[in-house]
Amino acid sequence: MTEQPATAESENPIMAAIDMGSNSFHMVIARIESGEIRPVQKIAEKVMLATGLQADNSLDDDAIERGLACLRRFAQCLEGIDPKFVRCVGTNTLRKASNGNQFLREARRLVNCPVEVVNGREEARLIYLGVSHSLAHEEGNRLVFDIGGGSTEFIIGNGFEPILTESLHMGCVSYRERFFADGKITEQGFRKAVIRARLELTSIERSYRDAGWSAAVGASGTVKAIKNALIENGWYQDGIDLEGLHKLREKVLTFERLEDIDITGIKADRRTVLPSGLAILIGIYEQLGVEKAFFSDGAMREGILYDMLGRHAPEDVRERTVMALMKRYSVDEQQAQRVRCTALDLFHRVEQDWDLGEYCQDWLSWSALCHEIGLVVSHSGYHRHGAYLLTYSDLPGFTRQDQKIMATLVGCQRRKIRSNNFDEVLPHLQEKVRRLVMLLRLAVVFNRSRRDASLPGFVISVNGDQVNLHFEPDWINHQPLLLADLQQEQDIWKKMGCTLTFE
Repeated sequence: MTEQPATAESENPIMAAIDMGSNSFHMVIARIESGEIRPVQKIAEKVMLATGLQADNSLDDDAIERGLACLRRFAQCLEGIDPKFVRCVGTNTLRKASNGNQFLREARRLVNCPVEVVNGREEARLIYLGVSHSLAHEEGNRLVFDIGGGSTEFIIGNGFEPILTESLHMGCVSYRERFFADGKITEQGFRKAVIRARLELTSIERSYRDAGWSAAVGASGTVKAIKNALIENGWYQDGIDLEGLHKLREKVLTFERLEDIDITGIKADRRTVLPSGLAILIGIYEQLGVEKAFFSDGAMREGILYDMLGRHAPEDVRERTVMALMKRYSVDEQQAQRVRCTALDLFHRVEQDWDLGEYCQDWLSWSALCHEIGLVVSHSGYHRHGAYLLTYSDLPGFTRQDQKIMATLVGCQRRKIRSNNFDEVLPHLQEKVRRLVMLLRLAVVFNRSRRDASLPGFVISVNGDQVNLHFEPDWINHQPLLLADLQQEQDIWKKMGCTLTFE
């Protein structure tokens, strides 16, 4: 289906951002829906622009042609988009290239939009804007770092506002050329790369440590690749920690050459820059005292879009995402709110006995609001359709684990529960998620009439996975539909090792 050109008056304009990085070129095309950026297409190509920098800091002809060839392909996807909604930005290599203007002139002609090179701190600001809009709003400062091909950006920010921004001259491509020359992997070369990274960081260490942070977040393909490798090899413990990085380092050092690297979770096109990127990341952890960091899909390209859009409102991106999701799938908001209110009422009655934290309340609340999104596909099996949408939709602010848990809750809200329904949930969360499923199922049953009629006073008590509902005397016997539903629930709960009683 051909997209219509965006105009200033478009209700849902289409925007595009191109990030011409030192290692890869990225493009994201997005539609604005309910005030939220909704990516419709993402493209990334390994251009390795930094490898074309010569001794005099000029880009060689091959690197220029690789970059322009990539932009020619990107330009085909920009047809029909108003140029004022497109922005193309160059970073470290184009900052350094003495003949960069030659490249930029041809780039402008190809993509027919503003093409500019940003300085290191502006790059850092855009990165933070992209990352902060992809994460939940939290109190306290956040440290963000992005390991690129030629530079690494560091930001400390609060909410959507950056406080400190810096760009250091260390990147996975430049460090590969410097410390892993001729494609050889040596322990000495790796150690030198880590030391060099730590020395670079001394220039910002004091100011960043003084500002402090309550959470650390890594962006970029390097951090993503390392995270994937840690997960696939069982070295990921609810975040990227130094112990896991050292285990990956030992694995890397078992190979003699970059092209020989064969580690589960590392794609072929990432092998040659893995050791250098890993050395930089270890240097960051050791010099700044980072204990654990998480990965964000948000990056500079998303920041460019938000910068064009001019969105800086400090609110929880997850709330915006859920509201946009409900609107997109035409959810009956009144029914969603009924189920949510009942679910949260049940939650607050049992949260202490079941040791359910605030994060559990959030999962239950969002799942209740989204429990009928699958109706847009079909009424039959809508719970399964909803689970699918929550699993595979792009939901800004939510981690993949958040989405898996919400998908589990929505997928288990009705009908039978299969033994493998909880397999995608981390083991230490499975008991809590199973109990949230019980609460959501009860909330759905109690609101089957889709009316605002309130339930009579009742008491809910729990003992492990045993749940007892105590209604007013003889009330339940005059509610034949609810009685039938609860009896059916008893059978289903029994099969998943839980007990429901009522009187």
